[in-house]
This record gives sequence, C-alpha cells and structure tokens, in this order.
Amino acid sequence: MEDTRAHRPGRGIFWMVLTGFQFVGMTALVKSLGTAIPVYQSAFLRFALGLVFFIPLVPSLMRALPTGRQVRLIAARGVAHTIGVSLWFYAMVRIPLADVTALNYLNPIYVTLGASLFLGERLALRRLIAVGIALLGAVVILRPGFRELDPGHIAMLGTSLGLATSYLIAKQLSTQMNSAHVVAWLSIAVTIGLMPMAVTHWV
Repeated sequence: MEDTRAHRPGRGIFWMVLTGFQFVGMTALVKSLGTAIPVYQSAFLRFALGLVFFIPLVPSLMRALPTGRQVRLIAARGVAHTIGVSLWFYAMVRIPLADVTALNYLNPIYVTLGASLFLGERLALRRLIAVGIALLGAVVILRPGFRELDPGHIAMLGTSLGLATSYLIAKQLSTQMNSAHVVAWLSIAVTIGLMPMAVTHWV
C-alpha cells in the first residue's frame, strides 16, 4: 500500500519551519546564558529535558530493541554527536553568533562529501562547485593570517564534522529502524555521553 505521507510536502515544510524556530530559540537562550552555566551542563540539560518527549515511545522502543550492529551504530553516532554538541556549546560562548551560524553551514558540505565517500552517492559537478564555494566562504569567515583565530572558531569546525558524522550514521540507521526510534536513541545516547562531564562541572 502506498505511503500517503510521502505526498504531503506542506506538512513537512510546516514541521521544518517550526523546527527552525525551535533552534533559533535554543540558540538565543544558550547565547544569553553565556558562561553562567558550564558548557557540558547546558548541553546535558538540553538533551536530558528533551527525553521527556520520548516517554510515549518507551513501549515501542522496548518491543523493537536494536540489533548488535544497530547498537554499534547508535553508540558511534552518540559519540560523534556528543562531541559535536559539546563543541557547539563551547563555541557559542566564545565567538559571535553570526560566526557560529555561518560556520554551521559547513555541516551539509561535510555530509555531501561523506555521502560520496562512504555511502556511494554520486557527486555531480554542480555539487562539487557548491562545496568549493562553501569552503571558500569558510575561509573568508575565518580569515586565517589576517586575525588570530579564537578556539571557538576551531571548535565550530569540529562541531560541523561531528554532526555531519552523526547525520551520515543516521542515514544508515534510517534504513533499518523507525525514524522516531533513530531520534530517540540519539537523545538517550547523547544524554548518557554528556552525563559524566556535566556532573563533574555542575553548578
């Protein structure tokens, strides 16, 4: 039977716009808090509080426990995402928000290159040109040699790489698991990953 959800682009656009507003709100909140709360504590609270929304999924998660290979993929994604998120929160309190936002656009570039190298997706000429322009844009933002780079800028490069790795693993998991389960296991894995660092830096 054909999945009618695939023919509802309007609904998908609505959720993406709503998601955009949510991320803007979270970004503004993190920036306003600054260094009042340690980076790891902020990151941990962001994911731990988000687990509340997955409570209705618990019975479904228990009925469809991941296989051994899926557990390894979930763990690897959790590590990559934990690193990326930690670096993002660190960068947020070190460099201007405009720089954070601009460098964050390297995520799809890393994803594009990773999909070509590791998932066998074809990289058309127009995508190669887009990748080149994006990397040039990153150099313009960073301006190496013209100013001293803040550790926050380096952290954002690591953020993009970590999150891109997470997205590539999610692509693999999405072919084997329910998409809601993929998101839920990520939140659980990142919360666990951030917990030790958050506890040791708790305010």
